Amino acid sequence: MFYIKLLLIYLFFSTILLSTDFNLSINPTKIELNLTHNSVTNIHLMNNGNKTVKLLPYFETPIEFQNNSLELMLECFPKFIMLKPQEEKIIKLVFKNKGNILKKNESYKSYIIFKELPNDSKSILNKDIIIFNEIGIGITGQN
Repeated sequence: MFYIKLLLIYLFFSTILLSTDFNLSINPTKIELNLTHNSVTNIHLMNNGNKTVKLLPYFETPIEFQNNSLELMLECFPKFIMLKPQEEKIIKLVFKNKGNILKKNESYKSYIIFKELPNDSKSILNKDIIIFNEIGIGITGQN
């Protein structure tokens, strides 16, 4: 039992130390779309840290909204993001209304997730535990 507690304490502090390198600012923190027409939304990303951050954006829908997902109507440009220290980039979120897919008087919800990727494979091999962070923004709309 002592060893399990010691392991949990080690994992907790390792998580804190490894996660402190993820210094990403995102604006806006929530996106509300008008689902009646196509639109483009700017997402501002800023790397506040002192290391380069590589991000992979992808879309995900909560289980309770699987029937009302926006994933098929959303695109993100660029498809891969690299932010140098103190660098800011604007990401384009494109909504394309695909016709009769959307039901009237329904709420839709999805997330855009920015997943951190490793900078190099050597750093992964030299560490016992490594944590890759993910941060998401809610995307909602009413039709």
